[in-house]
Amino acid sequence: MDINEDLYQSLHDDLEICRDYIKQVAMGMIKGGVSNYPIFVAVRGESDIDLGIPLIRRDDFDISWSFNVSHLEDFVNKGIIHRDKVNDFIKAYKNPVAYMCVFVAEEQQAGFVFMPYDRNREKLN
Repeated sequence: MDINEDLYQSLHDDLEICRDYIKQVAMGMIKGGVSNYPIFVAVRGESDIDLGIPLIRRDDFDISWSFNVSHLEDFVNKGIIHRDKVNDFIKAYKNPVAYMCVFVAEEQQAGFVFMPYDRNREKLN
């Protein structure tokens, strides 16, 4: 997904605060056998989304984005990713040790973006 630069910068800035925690959650999901494909749902502003489990609330950290934790199987069950597109998604999914998969849920834009856990790397869509 190509997201506009202001949206990306806002997301990137908020992830600076919580990216280590998000990585711990992702690794726990993989090691615990929950899913090999963790997905973090990013919602900005006052709106919430019924997708995944709340992980980080924007008000708790004085940030713009809230993050829920979900996974590929949940996205398939809810019809966000169609069953016939699962293999395409898996091929596009980046190494979860190095990248977080973020589903950006915005009114004007929604889609997936992969962001590196390493703070010194640039975004990769």
